[in-house]
Amino acid sequence: MKRRFSLGLRAVLVQILFLSAVLAQPCPAPASMASQQNTDQVPVNTSGALGLSDLKELNLYENAENGFSLSYPAGWIAQEAGPNEEGLVAGFLAPGEDVNAPEVYVFLQIEKLPEKQMVTLEQYTQSALNSLKKAQPNLAIQNETEISIGDSPGHAIAYSLSSSGAEYDVVKAWTVKGDKAFIFTYNAPSHRYDEFAGDAEKIIGSLK
Repeated sequence: MKRRFSLGLRAVLVQILFLSAVLAQPCPAPASMASQQNTDQVPVNTSGALGLSDLKELNLYENAENGFSLSYPAGWIAQEAGPNEEGLVAGFLAPGEDVNAPEVYVFLQIEKLPEKQMVTLEQYTQSALNSLKKAQPNLAIQNETEISIGDSPGHAIAYSLSSSGAEYDVVKAWTVKGDKAFIFTYNAPSHRYDEFAGDAEKIIGSLK
């Protein structure tokens, strides 16, 4: 099922974007390529490998304007974003979620990168992490790892945040394809994170 973003969902996304929007800002190539990573734990396994049983349970989402497609599990609701300044393209709500006040969802942002700079994944990652740490110096990144998003290399981080007294676990994963950065965010209350983490892996890992 495909719908347009409702006002309720947009409001929730704006609340989360105080942390995520910095990853959708222009990322010029940094002077240094040095970075530190903790790869002891993997927040999501986005290998993109799907068995036959998985294929029977997935719906196809296609976006001709931005030239990509991905799959999402049956029962999830796909929503396309209307015009916005955050680069939001599509969102996917977990089964049973209230469209006006969802808590468990995956959404995708696309950032247009400078063509002449040929920004690499490593450069984008370093710039994005530097921006995130500058904007939220007290934010503790719990896990960080290199991953595969579809057939492209990617990077992922995991962290927690509080909102209105509730605790949320967030995974943010991105990849660079040509002159675009694709940025996924999986958000869920901490006590429901594991319930839908597998579905989030399928969505993120299916990008083509």
